[in-house]
Amino acid sequence: MGHLEDVLTLREQGGEWSAEVPAGWAQGRTTFGGLVAAFLARAAEAACDRPIRSMDIYFLEPVIPGPVTLKVESTRTGKHLTHLEVGMYAQAKRVATARLIHADATTGRLDVVPAAPAQEKSFDEAIEMPFIDGVMPEFLQNLELRLGEGDPPMTGSSRAVAGGFVRNRGPARGVAALLTHGDAWPPPQLAMVDHLVPASSVRWHVAFHADVTEADGEQWSWLRSEATWRSGPLSTVVGMLVRDGAPVAYLEQTIVMYA
Repeated sequence: MGHLEDVLTLREQGGEWSAEVPAGWAQGRTTFGGLVAAFLARAAEAACDRPIRSMDIYFLEPVIPGPVTLKVESTRTGKHLTHLEVGMYAQAKRVATARLIHADATTGRLDVVPAAPAQEKSFDEAIEMPFIDGVMPEFLQNLELRLGEGDPPMTGSSRAVAGGFVRNRGPARGVAALLTHGDAWPPPQLAMVDHLVPASSVRWHVAFHADVTEADGEQWSWLRSEATWRSGPLSTVVGMLVRDGAPVAYLEQTIVMYA
């Protein structure tokens, strides 16, 4: 187990960044997607002073513990926006890609802040989820979870909803911390099956409603997600990340699951 801020150490080498994906963050046969996204975000932040406002992450190959290289390409910088693309490479193979929009933290007369989804259970009512080695995905030892909505995976539920409270164990900050919060819960459609099935995310879109560069990951977030569209092995999962009663991020994932 390692604190997120210790894990996300980047070393610049000739305009690229090198890092070490640690053990202890596994999610099935790959590394926890929230951690992969956090590495990509940190590399983008190292290359651009503007806050991250939107990310599209593509998980291309399993990411296993070991050295990785992060390469940042600036596709356009304008008066208000910067477009970046970040690739993560392991053994010369691109294993993940992120496309990001960075924008100055400004407000406008047409701003709309969406309403936070109603919580099915309060914090005190939510069920604490202790880490059980060998039963839960390994990465969950680095997070604290309290189940507040939906049913556990593989319980044959009639609804594809997941939600609850989440925070980091140990120092974690900013966009990287909230990305680990936003990917902490299993795909909600897993609650609808009654046996173990493979499921993985292939695309993840995150749009931040505000500048979250100072967010403290050791404080609780509320996350609610729902599989709103399902067709064969593909599902679209939409979600909202809430902090202190206010939505801070909209999330959308494309999930592949063979049931």
